[in-house]
Amino acid sequence: MILGCLQIQKSNLSIQQWVLMITVIYLPDNDTINIAHMQNTYLLLLLLCLFLPAKSQNLLNNPESVVYDKVFDRYLVSNCGDGQIVQIDNNGVQSYFNTQLTYTLGLHIAGDTLFVSSNDGPYSGIVGFLLSSGEIIFHVEIPEKELLNDIASDNAGNLYITDCEANKIFKVDRSSMTYSILIGEGLGYPNGIIFDETNNRLLVLNGLLAGRPILAVSLDDLSMSVVVETGISAIDGLTVDDYGNYYFSSWTTDRVYRYDPLFTNPPEIIAGNFADPADIYYNLTDHLLAIPCFNGDTIIFLPYDPVGVDERGNDKTGLLHVSPNPFTGAFTIHSDLLKEPDVLVSIVDLNGRIVSSTAPLTKTLADKSVMIDGNNLREGVYIVMIRSADEEQNCKIIKQ
Repeated sequence: MILGCLQIQKSNLSIQQWVLMITVIYLPDNDTINIAHMQNTYLLLLLLCLFLPAKSQNLLNNPESVVYDKVFDRYLVSNCGDGQIVQIDNNGVQSYFNTQLTYTLGLHIAGDTLFVSSNDGPYSGIVGFLLSSGEIIFHVEIPEKELLNDIASDNAGNLYITDCEANKIFKVDRSSMTYSILIGEGLGYPNGIIFDETNNRLLVLNGLLAGRPILAVSLDDLSMSVVVETGISAIDGLTVDDYGNYYFSSWTTDRVYRYDPLFTNPPEIIAGNFADPADIYYNLTDHLLAIPCFNGDTIIFLPYDPVGVDERGNDKTGLLHVSPNPFTGAFTIHSDLLKEPDVLVSIVDLNGRIVSSTAPLTKTLADKSVMIDGNNLREGVYIVMIRSADEEQNCKIIKQ
């Protein structure tokens, strides 16, 4: 299983955008950490820091929540440490979106507005910023609040905010700018919250109830029920991808987990070794998990497409298909890129090491396929990388 992946994007006006991904740690099934792999990881990160240009200082200060603003192609991050809202553009450059707040936690975008849970200062309560300008256009005070945290919204113009310390969920009407207590009992440190449109309900992480469950709150009758008991303490962020898989983070394990859409299987470890992963966010556009590391003052961008390799179909550069997958010996890579000249095919393990590669294919392949001998590969997960002069494809494969 992958225990961490860092993606940094950089582009110039005259240079095609490139993407550098570093896999942080591979944890074997017995959950014992390979110290040598960890040392290699730190070396890779050190080299990365040395080679990246010092374009700007790190503005992140206990980052708590992150969201993706599709219209302006940027991430917005709340700093719990100083209350500032930081924006990160598609080149990775940080700047301040707004500096008027002092203690911020949850972020949520609805329409043209960024909503923020603010716990102190002149704009305490729920604050809304116009995405186009950063101007405050919405403010609802909630005197009963103790620690406003995560935010969700429905399709009827309402916001839902968890209050961890008060064990409440508040409801805010965006049109009238009024609030009410939606749920005032039966919760135990409610934190991450999302709106499940299909079932017209809220899904809420509860970190102090027995079993550390995800609770469902019906918006039809406000009844509550246990969806699943995670059994994991210090659970924080909750998000969902476009296939209905649910992801949550834990400060105790420093990991991110995934449930299938029906919560039928135990949670799968997706990533880990983070410094207190907080309110995670799944970017539906780029298939990225954005993971704010509260005590690491950083955001990890984990490329993660939950669809299997054989199901992905066409991507930007054409059809990428590996068969068989999983494999036990030889396997065949099929890709439109293989019809291009000077294509390099590499197999990379989850420590970022190239374990197999072809010489640049100087002749185009009419059938757009190449066979790779995988008999010498150890059992585990690998990444197929195909590169031409102008394009790149990659996908996950499994050796059994």
